[in-house]
Order: sequence, then C-alpha cells, then structure tokens
Amino acid sequence: MINLYTELITQLVRTLTGALYTDDQIKRITSGATGKYLKEFFPATKDEQDAQNRIMSARNHIEAAGTIIRDMQDDLEAQDRQLNDLLSTIDEKKKLADRYQTLAETNKEAFEAFREEMEDALRNELTEQANHGKRLRQIASAIIWLVTLIIGAALGSYFKDIVAWFGS
Repeated sequence: MINLYTELITQLVRTLTGALYTDDQIKRITSGATGKYLKEFFPATKDEQDAQNRIMSARNHIEAAGTIIRDMQDDLEAQDRQLNDLLSTIDEKKKLADRYQTLAETNKEAFEAFREEMEDALRNELTEQANHGKRLRQIASAIIWLVTLIIGAALGSYFKDIVAWFGS
C-alpha cells in the first residue's frame, strides 16, 4: 500500500514538474554509448546545473578580476610614465644647478669687482640726487620756521585776549 502511494505521488510530481524521467533514470540512459548523444535532450540534473552555475559564476569572477588587473596595470604604467618624467625633470634641474654653480665659482672675482663698482656708482647717484634742490628745501624750511615762530609769539602775547573773546 505504501508503494502504491509512493508511486502515485511520484507520478503526480512528474506530471506537475514536466519531468518524464527521474534523475536516476536519466543517469542510466545517458551513461551508455548511445546515451551520450541523447544527453542533450534530457534535462540536466541538479548537480550538473549547480556545477554549471558555479562555472558561470567563476567565469564572471575571473573576468571581473581580469578587468581589475588590467585597470591596475594601466594605472601602474601611467604612474611609471609620470615617475620617469619626474626623474628626467629632476636630472635636467640638477644639470642646470651644476652649470650655474660652475659659473658662479668661475665668475666670483669678476662679480665682486662689478658689485663694488655698482655700489660706488649707486652711492654717487643717490648723493647727487640728495644735493639736487637742497638749497630750495633749506630756504623753504627756514621760511616755514620763521612763520611758525611769528605766529607762536603772536598767540602767546594775545592769548588772554583771544580766550576772553571766545568766552564771550
């Protein structure tokens, strides 16, 4: 009786799922020499489907990893180019600094004489500009001093009168 119920439930499940054969029956049919050619017409077993899903997932992960590695290689190559450019710039600057240092050492005595001559010329020019118009500035200063002295004396002598006039 239990076998009857089991067979009835199996047939009902097969009808509902659309599977004509069980997994064991499919394995037995496809394991033979001719069954290998018929294997594609039978539905894949759950293990095969799981394996195919894992294979597809692994392929997707490998492609993603390959993309990440290519991007990292591109970034590293770009950084390598930048570093090489920086190194060449540093070498050029170093060569330029060495050249200027050599020039500075060889022209030190000539530059010192030139500097002293320029200092003397500049000192003479500033002295000449300071003397230019000196008499006019001295006369203007004396006149302003005299006017200030006269106004101060006048305010001092008439201070009481001025305060009284403002107070009234």
